Amino acid sequence: MISVRNSTVAFFALSALLFGMSVIPACAQFQAAQAFVHAVHGSATYSVGGNWRSLKENTPLAAGVIIKTAPDTTLDLFLPDSRTVLRLMPDSVLQFDCLDKMAAGEVGVTKTELSLLSGALIGSQHKLIRPSEFEVRLPNGLAKIVGTEYSIVADGTVACLRGTVAVVYNPSGNSSSVSVSVPAGFSSNPATGKAAATSTTYLQNIAPDLQVVRNNAAAFNTGHVTAVVHDSSCDKISPTHGDDGDGHNRENDHDHGDSHGD
Repeated sequence: MISVRNSTVAFFALSALLFGMSVIPACAQFQAAQAFVHAVHGSATYSVGGNWRSLKENTPLAAGVIIKTAPDTTLDLFLPDSRTVLRLMPDSVLQFDCLDKMAAGEVGVTKTELSLLSGALIGSQHKLIRPSEFEVRLPNGLAKIVGTEYSIVADGTVACLRGTVAVVYNPSGNSSSVSVSVPAGFSSNPATGKAAATSTTYLQNIAPDLQVVRNNAAAFNTGHVTAVVHDSSCDKISPTHGDDGDGHNRENDHDHGDSHGD
């Protein structure tokens, strides 16, 4: 019985290895993937090698670039290779650490690593096919995105709006990391290392920005990209604690809608 079981395990392991080799050719190599600015609502800048420049619509972005939004600015980004749409929120700093792609049969493989240094972003990610990776690094951990809608605050709070987001925290003074699986309707709390129901107030206040992201994602996926303008203010509201933490408050400036995913 043991020999049969071992043979079965070996068979499946070999099959997985051969399948992986068939998906990714041995001669395949990663190449630079694409990212570009879809729209700038306000004033934004980007840095290449320490030289800061004004950021305009259709500006191409590459690994190593740092982008920054003014306190009254939102910035819409497209990453076509991973089919990702992002909205960088006011007073935020985002660094592109890795933008790679590899041809692998009919399905391309992408590797994307971003660092949210401050502020917040909202994203819509088409479901990735393994071994593709999409990670947003934070000062105290990282969020792993597979295919979902989400918002991320640099303090480590990650709200999942559709699908599931995996968050890994590296608390200071703690030798071991903490992993949190965040389902739709919940947010990770960096203070507790657990997921809690997302604040209704937070959902109401990000609803206009989330709708822009959804509209952009729909337009991008159908090949009809159009800018959807929305002005944002930047008072503080937390996904898990309402007015007591970090986030974005538009309660007095905009009508509210339901921001829950399907």
